[in-house]
Amino acid sequence: MAAKYDVSSLLRLRYSTDTKADTFFQWEGSIFAFIPGEQPKKLFKCVGMNVSKAKVEEGKLKVTGRELTYYLDPITGEKLNTWNNPWTRDNDLPVVHIANNPVQMAIPSFIPLETRENKFNNTTTIVSEIPLFYPNPLATEDHKFDEYDANEMYQAGEFFTFKCNSTELADTKTIDNVDVNWTRISKFPPFMKMGGKEGYLIYHCSGYKLPQASTADDLDPLLAKEIKDRMTAYATAADEYDPNIKSVSSWTYFKDNFETYQNDSKAIWPLV
Repeated sequence: MAAKYDVSSLLRLRYSTDTKADTFFQWEGSIFAFIPGEQPKKLFKCVGMNVSKAKVEEGKLKVTGRELTYYLDPITGEKLNTWNNPWTRDNDLPVVHIANNPVQMAIPSFIPLETRENKFNNTTTIVSEIPLFYPNPLATEDHKFDEYDANEMYQAGEFFTFKCNSTELADTKTIDNVDVNWTRISKFPPFMKMGGKEGYLIYHCSGYKLPQASTADDLDPLLAKEIKDRMTAYATAADEYDPNIKSVSSWTYFKDNFETYQNDSKAIWPLV
């Protein structure tokens, strides 16, 4: 059906009408490697979270947040510290977990949401499709990072499907009961040391929004412990969106912390 909701609805669905409130999402899933001519391989499980604040201002939905995603053993589900690359035979590669701080967006308020209603169970799904294609931050003139990602362009896609009660979506209050499915397609993260090898990863995850007034202690036990013991900044989002600060991605994080990755074998990732 045609979209009939805008970013004010997205504010209630994905964030909160209280502009000072932290909104938590968490997710878990599997990560598969697809190499041309080979059987797809499940490399990791994963678990992650996002904490954000948002408000509609100056005709835009302005969002500031922080997010963590941990690469886990595909069988035991335990946090990985090192990984053995079955293609290159590089062993004990440090696993650089995703620690993006901050993650910021300014979404124009006139952009409609694509919605799909299920009249039989009174639910609505809201679809967000974000194709990404821009210069690879690791493509430097000195080719310093070629072993880790030799591609000139970063090519990926982030695909979200949110699901909630249709009656709540049509209301004006913050929506607590929201499920999310997240699929990400990208090149191999730099820590895998895949260079320019053909292929890509698919992250296939599902999760949900935590109720209002939740804290980091209410997250998955692994996430709650990491935030309590080490990653304390991820217990809350920044107070305000700051247009002067660039968002962090896995690729920029790797570049910014490359000296530690290369020279400190005892470093614990993510870095505090």
